[in-house]
Amino acid sequence: MAKDQMGGTRMYGRLCRWGGAVALTALLLAGCGGGSTATVAAPDAQTPQAAPQVAARSTPMGVLVPLYGYPLVSSGSGASYTTEDNPAWTQVAAGAALVPTVAIINPSNGPVACTSPPSATLAAFEQGIGKLRAAGVTVLGYVHTLYGNRDPALVAVDVQTYAQCYDVDGVFFDEVSTQASKASYYAQAAATVRADIKPSSGKAALVAINPGTYPDSTLADSADITVMHESADLNLAAVPTSLSSYPTTRFAYLALGLSELPQLQTSMLSSLYQRGIGYVDLTDQGAGNDPWATLSTQYSAMIQTLHQLNQGTN
Repeated sequence: MAKDQMGGTRMYGRLCRWGGAVALTALLLAGCGGGSTATVAAPDAQTPQAAPQVAARSTPMGVLVPLYGYPLVSSGSGASYTTEDNPAWTQVAAGAALVPTVAIINPSNGPVACTSPPSATLAAFEQGIGKLRAAGVTVLGYVHTLYGNRDPALVAVDVQTYAQCYDVDGVFFDEVSTQASKASYYAQAAATVRADIKPSSGKAALVAINPGTYPDSTLADSADITVMHESADLNLAAVPTSLSSYPTTRFAYLALGLSELPQLQTSMLSSLYQRGIGYVDLTDQGAGNDPWATLSTQYSAMIQTLHQLNQGTN
């Protein structure tokens, strides 16, 4: 649990495993189905790399990015005090012009309360969400579930608060159980999202869940996007038999704390693309800090590589 920029607490889910970095390109390729002898050139964040040739797929690969920083940054004091848009939010908005983008916002370990007039925090998020959505970003509100042990009524209150006071497109449920015994818990939570959140786009509300690893298929069935990997490594275990018929376009893959990301990112994205993974976020953040409070230093390079890879979709 970490403090957000307004002093509240914010959880960032299944991150007990983060803090290390992957050192071997061979590990990346072995985990994602490639050969172990290929070399990977380090991408330049300022100059988009030519993406490797990959097999065609029918849908583009998008990003699922935890955007847990505050929408505004400030500087100065007194008469010189100023605020401006958080550059991370601006960068995510700009990237949506090239790559389908789903961003998760987290005001304070969930939504801050609805007030009239809006509190400073609520107003900042309302403004920031508006700019994201105007840029084409799909915005999800963060709700934690304590692995299916949080009171369902409290989960529903968070969902309803997002529905009433935030113009979001759906909800991202964090700390999700992997056990079939919790399937009804998450099915009900997902039903609440779809009943209460009515995106202004006219589309159905989106439900994402984060077990951080492969869950029982009955849990994945309740969601539109399931985070199948959230860890400080680049492994991707074989899909279990119970999920073998589950569309990989509904898989999300998050990897964090990757100190060698400049050398590995292009190859990794290509491998995930070939496997049909629907959403990804790779970050070099997380060495002792909240990995989702700031964007990866390689975020722009990731967007450029995904954009090039997606040219192969039918």
